[in-house]
Amino acid sequence: MELSGLQIFKYLPGGKKQPEANCKKCGYPTCMAFSLNVAKKQVSIDKCEYAPQELLDILQSALKIQQNELRFGQNNEIKMGGETVMFRHDKTFVNKTVIAITLNSNDKNLDQKLDQIKKYSIDRIGEIFKIDAINLVDNGNLIEAATKISNLGLGLIVETEDEKAILELEKYNPIIKSNTINKNLINAAVGKNIDELDQKSQSLIDNKVKKIALFLDTNKKPVQQIVEELTYLRRLAIKEKLEPFAYPVITKIEGKDIFKTTAIASLLMCRYSNMIILEEFNEALFTTLLTLRQNLFTDPQKPLQVESKVYEVNEPDENAIVMMTTNFALTYFAVLSEVESSSFPTYIVITPSDGMSVLTAWSADKFTPEMAAKMIKESDILQKVKNKKIIIPGLLSHMKEELEEAIVGWDILVGPNEAYQLPDFVKNNLEK
Repeated sequence: MELSGLQIFKYLPGGKKQPEANCKKCGYPTCMAFSLNVAKKQVSIDKCEYAPQELLDILQSALKIQQNELRFGQNNEIKMGGETVMFRHDKTFVNKTVIAITLNSNDKNLDQKLDQIKKYSIDRIGEIFKIDAINLVDNGNLIEAATKISNLGLGLIVETEDEKAILELEKYNPIIKSNTINKNLINAAVGKNIDELDQKSQSLIDNKVKKIALFLDTNKKPVQQIVEELTYLRRLAIKEKLEPFAYPVITKIEGKDIFKTTAIASLLMCRYSNMIILEEFNEALFTTLLTLRQNLFTDPQKPLQVESKVYEVNEPDENAIVMMTTNFALTYFAVLSEVESSSFPTYIVITPSDGMSVLTAWSADKFTPEMAAKMIKESDILQKVKNKKIIIPGLLSHMKEELEEAIVGWDILVGPNEAYQLPDFVKNNLEK
């Protein structure tokens, strides 16, 4: 566990009021000053010759890696693992769950499937998401298939026992699921349960393998059991810091029932699979999972937000409409989507609200009349608009009079509560 400066101090002579207290041999005037700097990792505990072994053991344990971060793919672009907490609100989750699809290397429809995968992407709240990797099962033509996949920028998980092929595939930096050990690549330790994973992982460690992925076999297991095992694996890594479990975990979901697969994959993403391999490509399934993933891996201390400025939509001119809202990304992109799909030239004024939603920003004094007035004054382009009317979110209707007093010369129109109602609101109130 991590110790604070005060907790470290209690172990030292100064905290125990021993004769050696504040001896200054460590280079600091007091034991407390030394303890605070040890906690900040600015000095090693070794500088204190009176530090007890109990404290040394605790601090040594704190230095252990909880879950290694692994990178794979031709340019090491795909990351997984590196987690340090059990729950996102404790700090944040680090690397997004990798989503992969299983393909056979000699599939006669391989090119068609890869083309479909290549064309698939979704744009959500300013981020572009695509499928991350392919789990390639060796049924012949392995090198040719692996080359095609790698050239698309996709990561590779290769299931093969062909030692020669593995050596040839090193340039693509895949994860290998094989009985053959390759110390240059990520090796999968495959196990049906936690005990087997422990044995396989420890065996790889004993063979000096440094990059390991834990491949939990989920075939024919009840979902509850899978979740329990994944949770226990994460706990063994994060809380217990046991070396055989300090690696990302891969799961594979079998079955073609789209609704069942979606439900299971969503559950495993939440608890705690670092990579999920699915049997086949389905746009609805992947869009659902990628949307969930974006929400899970948003840093709770840093809400998604966009730059605070005036955005021009549909080539606005002097007759353009003016709207105002906060810089919370979800709010902005919801409004942007509705405005873009309409034919109304629009200026969207985005206030600096620390990524908060409308009511949250208002309650935290991050959306104030003074702030709105400042945005208007600093935006020279808005002086060109003839129709001096600003549409504000319906949830801020109580601010209408205050905003009209602060933004002199402008009428404040209280818009709808929901973004999808904006086109009808504009037609009914401003189209003329």
